Amino acid sequence: MLALYDNPISSNALKVRFLMAELGLDYERREVPMAQPRPQWYLDVNPVGGIPTLVDGPITLAESNAILRYLADRQGAATLYPVGYTERSRVEQFLDRYATKFRAAFFSVEVPAMGFTPQAGFGGTAPDPETARAREAEIAPLLRTFDALVSPSGYALGRFTIADCAAAPVLFRTTKTGMDLSPYPNLLHWRETVCARPAFAAADPVR
Repeated sequence: MLALYDNPISSNALKVRFLMAELGLDYERREVPMAQPRPQWYLDVNPVGGIPTLVDGPITLAESNAILRYLADRQGAATLYPVGYTERSRVEQFLDRYATKFRAAFFSVEVPAMGFTPQAGFGGTAPDPETARAREAEIAPLLRTFDALVSPSGYALGRFTIADCAAAPVLFRTTKTGMDLSPYPNLLHWRETVCARPAFAAADPVR
């Protein structure tokens, strides 16, 4: 039985649950507290302490995008994570671009909008909507670039892949932060499409 160490409000854990629902995988959820420092019992599983961690028999794997790749390969889901290097490289590029450039921009809005603190996670302090809206204006040029890179089809690369699993939780979170995606039609359509998938609802999104 697969075991996923996660937390209901972790976007990184949600992306993994989303893919597991798409793949029809059974697994055991083991909740890890968001508060830092992580408890020793979890550091014994994942010394870095990030959420989530997947345990598959003798294999223990952390880092959410690595887990997405592993599960897709494990299940032979070539439509979600192509085997051919030409198509796979497009998925890899998107995952890396999102993780290294665009994810931080969304997080800069989430922090004040949802009162995030490193010690307590979301809700650790009072929300600051005014600062959130200011951050939203600051990242607008980057979001315009992101919008231009996303397919108008409703999926990042024209059809559903693990790239969509990676971004869906953060797109969903914009509905909780009040972030306005209407200036970015491709991002807005992307959010509507991926969050409407039955597997996303089955993954138990919270925020």
